[in-house]
Order: sequence, then structure tokens, then C-alpha cells
Amino acid sequence: MPSTIVVGIDGSPASRAAADWAARRAQRYGSEMRLVLTVPDIWDPHEACPTTDGIEPAVRALDAEKDRLASIFPGAIIHTAVRRGEPAMVLGELSHDAGMVVVGSDKPADAHGEGFGAVGLQLVTRSDCTVAIIPNDDPRGAGVVAGIDGSPEAERALRVAAGEAEMSGQALTVVHAVGDAVSGRPGQSRSPSVQPGAAEAGTRLLDAAVATARARHPRLEIHRILDTRHGPAEALANAAAGAGLVVVGSRGRESIMHVRPGAMGSVIQARIPCPLLVTSGPVGKFLVGTK
Repeated sequence: MPSTIVVGIDGSPASRAAADWAARRAQRYGSEMRLVLTVPDIWDPHEACPTTDGIEPAVRALDAEKDRLASIFPGAIIHTAVRRGEPAMVLGELSHDAGMVVVGSDKPADAHGEGFGAVGLQLVTRSDCTVAIIPNDDPRGAGVVAGIDGSPEAERALRVAAGEAEMSGQALTVVHAVGDAVSGRPGQSRSPSVQPGAAEAGTRLLDAAVATARARHPRLEIHRILDTRHGPAEALANAAAGAGLVVVGSRGRESIMHVRPGAMGSVIQARIPCPLLVTSGPVGKFLVGTK
């Protein structure tokens, strides 16, 4: 079903956090969930096909996770599946018939943002639907942040972010970065350069974005940030401090991100302490604000 939420499970605290986040969302929108655990193929040179170790433990782990979620979210419709292969590839294949794929960050980001979301980044480049990357910790932040750049992908992300904000009764913050800083490593930016007229163009872009969001959601509280000191990833990470959700747009299989080639890697590895939605493909019916 297009509204099914697929969740990648690996037994880690981050994947449990992702499952909890997805279950709350499924409950809110009346969606079904599919918990997926992947096991690696093991090739025997004497066999024509790969064999798989760990199927039975994987099934037990999935059943235990399903029982845990069912006890917390009674009435949830939860399916399970064990698949062979690499997680990002398997989840990417399942994304074709899903409304959203949810994964946990591979491990919490360190002080420099390193180690965050390698599977998430691979999945974004393969997914046909929106991807949610959930951090291990459960931040009690509020507000929705949307990154924009004037592209159709960013416009879709803005629509989703505005709908999410209204549904949750929270404020929307629209962010546009005009600094051309390049991070030597996530979280460390060199001195930015701003092209002539970029700030004025950025202001017009933000004005248009706010007008678009307000036309659909007239009561929505909207803030704007024009960041002239940082590139997109650092600007989003800074704006995300204390937020409950960050939304950005992607072309999915066509390219890594709407901002510039390679930028999605910087965004996913940046110090974003809250759930990150990367909108791609047809927007599922449980993504609000898209009518």
C-alpha cells in the first residue's frame, strides 16, 4: 500500500527510536507498518545460490520488536519481513510501494557530526519515496524547519513542512542559506563568500515561501532565517537546535539533493539533533499539507 511506513530494524537503540517514531506516525494517519530486518548473503563456492545464516534469530528479533510496539501502540497494524542483502538496497527496493521509509541514524553524531546516517544517505539516493532519519536520542524539541532554495523539490518540502507544523500546532521556520561555506568536516565551515545580490535574492525567495505557506495555512506561525554565514547543511543544523523536525527536498534517484551535488551528504552528517525528513517521489497521503 502506498501509505505503508517501512521501518529498517537492526536491534540498535536508533532503530528502536525509529520504530517508535514511525508507530506514532502510523497511528496518527491510520497507516500500516512493515518492520524489515536484513541479513547478509553468505556465498558458498560450491552452491549455485547464496545461503543465509541468522534467519531464525532475525525472525525472533522482529517478533519481539513487533510485540514491544504493539504493547505501546495498541491497535497498530504491524507486518514483519526478513530480507537478504544490504539494508539500503533492500529498503530502497521496498520504497517503490511505500509512502515512507524510516531508519535510525547509524549511530549518534559526535561533536563534529561524523558517523551520522551512512545508511540513511545511501537510502536517500535509492528511495522512490520520502525517507525519515531518526536520531537515537528523543529530543523534546518543538517547531518544524524547512530548507528552501527555490527548486520544485524544495517547494514540495515546504508544503510538507507547513502541513506538519499545522497538524502539530507548532511554528514553521523557513531557512535559506546564501553563504557558500564548504565544510572541511561536518560542523566546521570555512569563511563563507556571498555572491553579489545573493542576500536580496534570498530575501525575495523567503518572502515567496512564506506567502505560499501562509496561503495554505493562514493561522500558521512562520519564522524565516536568511543565513549569510553558512552553507545549507550548517544553516539547517543551526536552525534545528531545539526543533522537532527538519524537512528538506531531494530528487531521490536523480541526484543527491536539490541544493547542490553532494549537499545531502553534508546535511545528513550535520549535527541535526531531531528527525530529518527527506521528501522524494510522490508524497504519501499521510504526509499532511499536500492537498
